[in-house]
Amino acid sequence: MAARRADDDPDAAFIAELIRHQRRLYLFIGSLLPNPSDIEDVFQQTCLALWKKRQQALLADDFFAWACGFARNEALHALRSHRRSGQVCLPPDLVATLADEFVQDLATEADDRLTALADCLAKLQPPQRSLLKRCYQGAETIKAVAAELTLSPAAVTMRLQRTRHALARCIEQALQAAARPTAPRRQQP
Repeated sequence: MAARRADDDPDAAFIAELIRHQRRLYLFIGSLLPNPSDIEDVFQQTCLALWKKRQQALLADDFFAWACGFARNEALHALRSHRRSGQVCLPPDLVATLADEFVQDLATEADDRLTALADCLAKLQPPQRSLLKRCYQGAETIKAVAAELTLSPAAVTMRLQRTRHALARCIEQALQAAARPTAPRRQQP
């Protein structure tokens, strides 16, 4: 779960995490179920189940993966109910496999993004890296950093924005380059 201060309300922190991931969670459920009304029902059941176990969310390393486990179970329950009523649907074991692969793909994508981020951070000029660290990792405010650098807060904000855009471009280029299939080398006769 996202880092937070110890005096924060745990229920509020849980709700913030759920809201942050609700769209992806809904899409995950949609990848498992064909019927829009089932997707909505399973999403609601998942949210209820997550709320009941919200204290466990504090221990989860990856809130989204943790929530997907609940969504997977709720989707399988819905599919079993449909099978008992004679409706045609995917076999639950296939849905379970698809759910596991979906979560694994997300984890791999996150790892690839983190690797690309580390590589792109290393490519930044030292002043850019320092500015990012001071403004995002430390306890310094933009005002304090601006005062020390004898710049206006707006100028520091603009530098941060340019650096973030450069990082985003670098990360996307790295991910695209990694996704391109490599052509086999032609051997010389």
